[in-house]
Amino acid sequence: MKNRFVAWLLCLVMLLSVSVVAAAEVNPNAGLGYYPGTSTPGSIAIECSTMSVMNTVKMTYSTELSAARHMQDCLVKLSPVDNQIVGAAAESWESSADGLTWTFKLRPGMKWVNNNGEVVGDVTAHDFVFAWSELLNPANAAEYYAFAAVFKNAQAYYDYASGVDGAPEVTLDQVGFKAVDDLTLVCELENVLPYFLQYVKFEVMSPIYAPFYNEVGADNYATSPETMLYCGPFYMTDWVLENKITMKKNPAWWDAANVTLDQIEWIKYTDTNAKMNAFQGGEVDLIDITGEQRAMLEAEGFAPSSYIGGYSFYLYTNVEDTARDISNTNLRKAISFALDREQLINTVFKNDSEPSPTFALGISGVNTETFSEAVIAANNGERLYPVNSDEAKAKEYFAKALEELGKTADQIDITFMVSEGTQNELYNQVMQEQLRKVLGIEAKLEVLTITEARARRNAHNYDLFAGGWGPDYNDPMTDLDLWTTTNGNNHTGYSSAAYDELIEKAKVETDMVARELLFVECEKLIAEDMPIIPIYWRHEDYVVSEKMAEGYARLPFQALNMIYTKLAD
Repeated sequence: MKNRFVAWLLCLVMLLSVSVVAAAEVNPNAGLGYYPGTSTPGSIAIECSTMSVMNTVKMTYSTELSAARHMQDCLVKLSPVDNQIVGAAAESWESSADGLTWTFKLRPGMKWVNNNGEVVGDVTAHDFVFAWSELLNPANAAEYYAFAAVFKNAQAYYDYASGVDGAPEVTLDQVGFKAVDDLTLVCELENVLPYFLQYVKFEVMSPIYAPFYNEVGADNYATSPETMLYCGPFYMTDWVLENKITMKKNPAWWDAANVTLDQIEWIKYTDTNAKMNAFQGGEVDLIDITGEQRAMLEAEGFAPSSYIGGYSFYLYTNVEDTARDISNTNLRKAISFALDREQLINTVFKNDSEPSPTFALGISGVNTETFSEAVIAANNGERLYPVNSDEAKAKEYFAKALEELGKTADQIDITFMVSEGTQNELYNQVMQEQLRKVLGIEAKLEVLTITEARARRNAHNYDLFAGGWGPDYNDPMTDLDLWTTTNGNNHTGYSSAAYDELIEKAKVETDMVARELLFVECEKLIAEDMPIIPIYWRHEDYVVSEKMAEGYARLPFQALNMIYTKLAD
């Protein structure tokens, strides 16, 4: 077993090395004098898309997780310089020879502070035990509970606590994490997990100070700056819901001496023109931009930046509610072949985003540079999803769907649930028109706030909803276990015994080639059953003001890392 585990670790090192990206950027526009940025000394303002959930146990959205990255310290984190694992709350760690037991030694002297920056307690191993217990508490309905389900007996405990029929009794003290003392945390895993450190760096695995949590109450925790505590480089001072969050430097943080920023503001924008005007007017220092805006800035001689974060975008489909037309598999296939992915990108985004050949993006392969290449190779060199509309196949599947549903084309009832934002709305409008043109479907659009859309998606109260997913760690599991029956992020209602079995086999398979083949079969099954309709792989263009000189990072697995940003003199 030891040799197998060492082989797994060597493979992981190779995988991680592939994902390393030059980071901690130097501003390409320094000194031009075009867009000097915000006026508050020592402060930057950055765009974010949503900020409705700040409880790390309940987070799912990228910008919320990025905000947490600046306020909390997990056991380890990713370096903004080279994307490699470095110590955070833990100063050292080791694993057993079989890879099933991990021991973490926490930094002495770490502190919890409140929204005024006042120290209220010490960070201990008990805080991680408590947080992970809450992640496994079914009452919290944590979409990322599976991150804590890797510990010994954790899934069994979750099933029992959830009231699953026939689940044997398992108590929390039987789950494989415990605080040996204030600074020593021991973790026992259910199966060998060579990328375990990639798990514990993820923000949903942040610690929580139990005395404070219990004092404010589980439902009230992290609903305002004063109802949460902070152990990271910044703490929150203000939060205008669905508008802006303000963070200030935490002088009690263990590496505060290397943080030069005094303040970060996270500002929500939904209109692409409004945020560009704000950037040009010195109201914000970092924004994502459209392809048209990129061209405009380049024409001015101002250089935008770009990166690929591994985000795959797709349509969630409600396969659970059989009363909905979209639950018909052939209808979903007809929609997939009717969509012109290249036209969508050229019309809406006008950038380097790519039509999805497979679902997973940003993951390294075993014998190929990317996992996606392995999927295509196993599919006789053919992509799983077309670049352009295939009208013949779309109409073929549509005819089958109409026969099975007992309807005519004009009777098909589907609605795109749309989260607010100019690009989101245009994106759905283009898809709506493509379905009208190819299939004669008169799909409806329903525009909601991001918070409303998230609630409806989580309740499986929708037909089609455009969403996306970025990898949390560099392994196909990060994308593909989403569609297992019990995964908290599976908002489609998809349940396949065959799919679940493939994922369970992958969890225990130690031969990397054989394991990858299991994941390849998962990709094929997604294309066959189509609980989601993959659309495009996102290439992200963004721009920063000349106020930000260097040290900021945008990378796979950490979309925004501004902790060590240095400002221009």
